[in-house]
Amino acid sequence: MYQHGLGVKQDYAQAKAWYGKAAAQGNADAQYNLGFMYMQGLGVKQDYAKAKSLFEKAAAQGDADAQDALNYLRENGLIR
Repeated sequence: MYQHGLGVKQDYAQAKAWYGKAAAQGNADAQYNLGFMYMQGLGVKQDYAKAKSLFEKAAAQGDADAQDALNYLRENGLIR
């Protein structure tokens, strides 16, 4: 909601906070979304290593979007 401003004012800090809580509890969607924020630098300093770590956690749970994001990062030489 906060990341995209759906029904609320767009607020990346709030999105990061909520995604972070859910990601810490193992929620694959939150791990992917927080990883995407780090990959794109949305409200956070762009950090491909953090994005990779979060995408790997989500991908290990079967999240296809996270696997696609990992492939994108690798193919573009952003991570190893």
